[in-house]
Parts: sequence; C-alpha cells; structure tokens
Amino acid sequence: MPHLTEITATIGQAYRNKTSFVAVHFDPAGKGEIVFLPAGATLRVIGPSLCLPEGIEVVFGKRCYNIFEVDLVARCRLISETIRSRAVAA
Repeated sequence: MPHLTEITATIGQAYRNKTSFVAVHFDPAGKGEIVFLPAGATLRVIGPSLCLPEGIEVVFGKRCYNIFEVDLVARCRLISETIRSRAVAA
C-alpha cells in the first residue's frame, strides 16, 4: 500500500523553481524515469505522491512528476494561489 503523507502545499498552487532539481516521471506501467526540471519551470501542485514517500505530484508542461515537498519549499517560489483561495479573499 502506498505511503501517503500530509502535504503543506495547496493543490492548484503554481510555483516557479529557482534552480534545476530532480523529479521522477512514472509511465502508465509504473516505470520511473529520473529527470531534471529546468530552472524557471512553472510547476502546479496536483496532490500527494502515491509513489514517493514525503513527495508531491506536480505538472510541468503536459507531464506529471513526483518531487519531494522539501525541494518545492526550498527551491521554488509561489507564483499564484489557487482560484478558490483568491475567490474567498475577494
């Protein structure tokens, strides 16, 4: 059974990474491919990772990647909040 952890990043938030860092893309068969997300990439949080303990799943381009939440917090900056949180603030 996958290990799920509580994430602090909000689903739907967008981040821009300040430096390149490692991510894992899993194909439909579950085979993982290690890639480096480029500096300046825009990442949107889509939820907790089902494959990476203490990880989250993000979208970059048209692909989903699994990253450690600590990398998101340390290497990225928030560029937009979720639509729901903006609507509540208005």
